[in-house]
Amino acid sequence: MRKGFLPRLAATGLSSNRQTYLPYFLTCTGTVLMFYNMCALTYHTSVMKNVSISSLMSIGMWVTAIFAVIFLFYTNSFVIKRRKKEFGIYNILGLEKKHIGITMLFESLYVYLGSMVFGIGLGILFNKLITLLLYRMLRFDPNFRFEISTRAILYCAVLFAGIALLNLLYNLLQVRLSNPIQLLHGSSAGEKEPKAKWITALLGAITLGAGYWLAITIQDPVETLLMFFVAVILVIIGTYLLFTAGSVAILKLLRKNKGYYYKPAHFTTVSGMIYRMKQNAAGLASICILSTAVLVMISTTVSLFVGSEDLLHTRYPEEIEITVAYPYGTAFDTDALLADTKAIAQQAGRQIENLKAYTSVTASTDRQGNAFVKAAGGSSNADVYLLVILSVQDYYNLTGKQVSVGPGEMYACGSVFGSEEAEAWDSIEVLGSSYRLAGREGDAPEIGAYSAWMVELCCLVTDHTDTVASIAETVQATHGETYNPYYSRICFDIDGTAEEKAALAQDLREDQLSKYSRDADSDPLVTMRSRETARDDFLSLYGGLFFLGIFLGSLFLMATVLIIYYKQIVEGYDDKDRFAIMQKVGMSRQEVKRTVRTQVLLVFFIPLLAAAVHITAAFPMLTRLLKILALDNIPLFLMCTICTVLVFALIYALVYSMTAKVYYRIVYRKG
Repeated sequence: MRKGFLPRLAATGLSSNRQTYLPYFLTCTGTVLMFYNMCALTYHTSVMKNVSISSLMSIGMWVTAIFAVIFLFYTNSFVIKRRKKEFGIYNILGLEKKHIGITMLFESLYVYLGSMVFGIGLGILFNKLITLLLYRMLRFDPNFRFEISTRAILYCAVLFAGIALLNLLYNLLQVRLSNPIQLLHGSSAGEKEPKAKWITALLGAITLGAGYWLAITIQDPVETLLMFFVAVILVIIGTYLLFTAGSVAILKLLRKNKGYYYKPAHFTTVSGMIYRMKQNAAGLASICILSTAVLVMISTTVSLFVGSEDLLHTRYPEEIEITVAYPYGTAFDTDALLADTKAIAQQAGRQIENLKAYTSVTASTDRQGNAFVKAAGGSSNADVYLLVILSVQDYYNLTGKQVSVGPGEMYACGSVFGSEEAEAWDSIEVLGSSYRLAGREGDAPEIGAYSAWMVELCCLVTDHTDTVASIAETVQATHGETYNPYYSRICFDIDGTAEEKAALAQDLREDQLSKYSRDADSDPLVTMRSRETARDDFLSLYGGLFFLGIFLGSLFLMATVLIIYYKQIVEGYDDKDRFAIMQKVGMSRQEVKRTVRTQVLLVFFIPLLAAAVHITAAFPMLTRLLKILALDNIPLFLMCTICTVLVFALIYALVYSMTAKVYYRIVYRKG
């Protein structure tokens, strides 16, 4: 054998199979490009200074790496199936399997080197644009230093060399375990007619139903966070089981329906899909899962990014909030703190607006009917109620509302008091003491940081500060000596630019640290929250999530497109001879086209429909997850989800239209 024959044979093989290898090469290149940029962003000098953004980019890097391993191995199986016949011919013509193995080694090397050169080259070329896009989303200073990350290049080289080696070993094993006849028919080998596995189909329905049930019924946001991945795993398992076993069962039921089955278009479509459904269904389920992942990631991150300003105002209802926490029996001069605050604001030339100053008693409790009792250690967030007890005057200072409350009475605000259950209550019990209800509201007022807590807020208004003090004593005894039941708050907005507001917040914080430092457990604990000082970190976090969602969503969309493309090729070659036979036995060309159109539409739009059902079922769980991030604007999330689904459906339809042309060319090709 001449020197250089096998490398040239490998190059010829890639060229002659460009319809198969070009999309695979472009996908490898695109994956290298994305992984390089995610690595480069993770280790960019400016990004590493922000811990939260660096952590997000690091998560994205690992997700991209894991995805690259799984997806490129998966797509390689499509490629090797198309090449088996060619390798069988090589074997028959005299090439030993070791020579075929060397040829495959050179093919893998060409693809690896080519994708690395183009992927990293394009990654470096687009890196500044992607970094600028990230900085714009994070509202960072766009004047950053351009960097070529040697660490990212090294990580790309190692990761994709490992993937290339894994795929090569798999391909060598496929050739090694097959004889020439099996290789010749490897690309056209059909599936035996699968049995209708009703038990598996039922298990799939139960598993999918369990995932849906978790998504719909769990109400506690923190429990939702813990069970989210359980629900995701159940839905993935259920989807694969239903697509593999359930689809076969449905197709066999259609075959038993003689009025439906014995029509040219239905007969060809149903019979063909039954025989190949085991292989077909796995790809369809993968498309469905990837489509759902794209929809979930993009809809949630877009909602967070679009609603970031609302989120900021939810977490920070007022621009500055000063809170003093202290135990029962300790006096604190809130008026002195208020006077200091006004003096510092005046010195800075700022005007205080919408001032609220009030004192409350706070306690975490469980609820048993109309009784609020001490919270047990194992209580879930769904059972815990945060009670905020105020006097009539403090309630007026907080809300501007005047309510009438007599001795032994309470005015109650909170969603629990607007429920049907509470309509029958004429009194409530608070930590062992009973109070008549003087009135009720279904909404609790916004109380600083409590607005973003994951527990239900109940505001209880009493007749006098003495009653509040009595409850504070009970709370102190119930919750322990280290607990601070009293909270005095000063909340207000200020005029001026963002920089002036942030400067005033810094002056106030330094004043508090010097005057109200905590030296002992009994001393007051003073904290300050400022909307402007938190703005950059807050918005950069959601901007980073948005960037990550768009980045990974694009990656999963690329995978969906490639799977659809390869399925069209595989299906086309599998169907070509079958449709040729059908024409020979009397089916017209128009009937063949209708049959093809029916089968392709059925195969490729069922995953999209299933993905839409998945995200509909997941919507309640996703809204509760977003609530943890302070996004409680359900109409906004609904609108973003609908828009995402519509845009994705449009892209999906365009991809289907373009890839279907490849299928039609293969099926209708003469000869």
